[in-house]
Amino acid sequence: MDKYILYVGLNDKDTKTQKIDTLSAYNLTNNILLNYVEGATVTQSKGIYKHNNGNVVIENTLVIELLFTDKTTVETIAKELKMALNQESIAIQKQTIESYLF
Repeated sequence: MDKYILYVGLNDKDTKTQKIDTLSAYNLTNNILLNYVEGATVTQSKGIYKHNNGNVVIENTLVIELLFTDKTTVETIAKELKMALNQESIAIQKQTIESYLF
């Protein structure tokens, strides 16, 4: 089975600062997710990266883990999250795993 992990930074793509507070972004994300999947795991993390000009950015990031879904659905979720949170991009990782409900 495939597991998808989305990394959603919360800094606005235009201002490079966080415009939507983390709790609001979390609630918005959950509402979007539940339009497409039955459940997900969403955790808060800190992302770090370097801009092309060398500036280092540390930003609040939501990490979303999805099982029992497909690539098309994940990309639809990512597209909606990009618009809602004004993101340049969302990193999507796909892993093949063995998983089951017990």
